[in-house]
Order: sequence, then C-alpha cells, then structure tokens
Amino acid sequence: MSDLFDPAALYSLSASLDDDSTIVEVDQDELKRVAGAEARRRCASLKLAARIVGLATANSAELSDDDVLESMVQILSRVAALREIALKLVEADRDSEDYSATFNAVTSAMLDVATEEWKWSRLAPGATRTLPPATVSKLLERTIQFSPERFDFEFVPHDMATLRRLAVLEAMPKVYGLANLFDYFQPSPDDMVRKFLQAIIKLAELHAELMADPASPEFTYKAILVRFYGISTGVLCEVFKAEAAADVARLRALPEIDRSLQVAQYERLGGMSYNHIIDKHQQAMDRLLDTANLILETRQRSR
Repeated sequence: MSDLFDPAALYSLSASLDDDSTIVEVDQDELKRVAGAEARRRCASLKLAARIVGLATANSAELSDDDVLESMVQILSRVAALREIALKLVEADRDSEDYSATFNAVTSAMLDVATEEWKWSRLAPGATRTLPPATVSKLLERTIQFSPERFDFEFVPHDMATLRRLAVLEAMPKVYGLANLFDYFQPSPDDMVRKFLQAIIKLAELHAELMADPASPEFTYKAILVRFYGISTGVLCEVFKAEAAADVARLRALPEIDRSLQVAQYERLGGMSYNHIIDKHQQAMDRLLDTANLILETRQRSR
C-alpha cells in the first residue's frame, strides 16, 4: 500500500467508515443469558454509553457531561416509544416465560434504531427527520413478514478459552480492514494488527473485571466479557478512523516535494508511528466506563 500511497484517497475517511465500523457488534440475545437484573442494566447502559462516546470519538469532539445526559434522555425516550410498538408487533405475552428474553431482544433492536437516528441527526443536522411512530410500525411489520420463520440461537462456548478465541477471531477482520485502509507505511502490517489486537484484548479483559460483580455466576461474566471485546474493538476502529484522518491531513498539507521526502523517510525508518492510536484507545475506553457509571447513577437517582 505504501508504494501507491495517495493522500487524497483518504480525504473522505470519516464518511467512508461511518457505516462499516460499529461501536458494538455483538449477539443481540446476550442480555437474556444474564440472570441478575443489576448486571442486565449495566450491560444495557454499556451499549448506550459506547454509542455516545464512540460517536464523539469518531467526530473528534468531546461531549460534556450535560451533553451525554441530554443525549441519553433523548435516546432512551425514543427507545421506550419504539419498544412499545415492537412489543405489540411481536405479540409478546407478559405471562409467557419468553417475555423477558423478548423484551431484552426488542430493547436492544430499538436501541440500534434510536442511536442510528441520533448519529445521523448529529452528522447531518437539518437534513434528517425522525420517522413518525405509524411509519416505523408499518416498516417493522413488513420486515417481520419478509423474515425467516425460524432462528437458531447463536452458539456460546462453555469454556473461557474458546470464548476468548472466538472473540479475537471476530475482531481480526475489522482490524485487518484498518491496516488495509492505511498501513502507516509499516513494512509488516501484520505487526501493527497484532499490537492493535493486544490492545483490544488487554482493555476488554481489564474493563470486564472492573464491571463484573465477583459474586456473579460464570455465564454472567461471559456475557460481559464478550460485550467488552466488541466494545473495545469498535472503539479502536473509531479512534483509528479519527487519528488516521488527522495524520493523513497533515501529510496532505505538506508541499509535494516535502511530502515525498517525508514518506520516503517513514519507509526507510520502518514506518510511521501509530502508538498514539493505542494511547487514545485507552483514553476512550476509560471515558466509556466513566460515562456508563454516570448513566447508571443518573438512572438510579431518577427512580
């Protein structure tokens, strides 16, 4: 990639990754396997916090605490309205033993809808509109009609080693996609991918330990750990997107001759440094946990 480097090719980096790098890309049925109500609430809050902080990272903007809380209230209000519509469409029976699992699955799906609406309202202010409930209801109803009649639950391994291997394997295509996008002139992009994966694993394990209750059963910890692998991967993708765009912009700003000399020097010295991406990844993950705790505290005070 370095031999054919064209700075202009990454001019629209922010837009090119918006639809491909999702902050949380995990099993939508995970919450139903979490027995404790407190753990379920924490996992749900984590997903919301990840979307808000991730979008802020992708757009290189720091959200204040007030902005975070305002966004949370807007999203949760929209989720509540959409969830009522969806529960009626799936004909969820409150007396059924499947109701809790159905409620969690519907909540997760509607959270995706609400966060997508919020994301595009910020990316294109004044050029978007929120669909009215009646339109959303018809859209969901038609989607259900065209969907397969039967779904098999995703396999969840019993042993932790297999679970971790699968989580890393799921992260690898996304991280390799980053290296294909911009390899920072590394002679071996595989080394860069390996270091990114190590950063993902380190922070996923660390934050899962911080979030999980030591008294929780093993399957609860598994659900939290898998979610954090997805969060850590998504946050790194968003940080890479923002930092690579800035690094490329600095190269583009150089005169053509100076840029050629700079690129040649990077290739001669073994590549351009990308350690700042790993540092920013850690900072974003720390902020994510703080945001999740802030959301939890606010929800508890409002009860």
